[in-house]
Amino acid sequence: MQPEAEPVRIASDVSITMAFACENFSTDPMQRQTYHNVIDQLNALAFPVQTQQLYVVFAFQRTIPGFLVQCVVDILPPAGEPIRAQPVQDLAFRPDQMLQRNIVAFFGMTWPTPGEYTVRFTSRGNVVASFIIRLVQVQPPAQQMP
Repeated sequence: MQPEAEPVRIASDVSITMAFACENFSTDPMQRQTYHNVIDQLNALAFPVQTQQLYVVFAFQRTIPGFLVQCVVDILPPAGEPIRAQPVQDLAFRPDQMLQRNIVAFFGMTWPTPGEYTVRFTSRGNVVASFIIRLVQVQPPAQQMP
């Protein structure tokens, strides 16, 4: 008789340690990461507006081993369906690595209108973490007379 296999634990009790967007990031030789130009608001003169690259960063911690599976990072406008979605790798929380980080790149991102956009990380369709990026339409600076 074979021993019964232990079921795979799907993470439901993760803590969010980071959730934000930035323009770029770098990694040094010691594998430490630096995030450049963290974004919580984007200003534009007119819409739609495009950003060349946007990185979204999520980090999770768990106290017992398990997994986050069928993961997707998507961006939702103030109303309606996601304007971009990207599947990401499953996250495995092991006894020797209970902290997991996920960085997702969105290149050529088009923002259709001003408003609050929600960036969310889901696992099996359930929201695990989310944050807001505000897009604001600004007026051009007044021209000064010489």
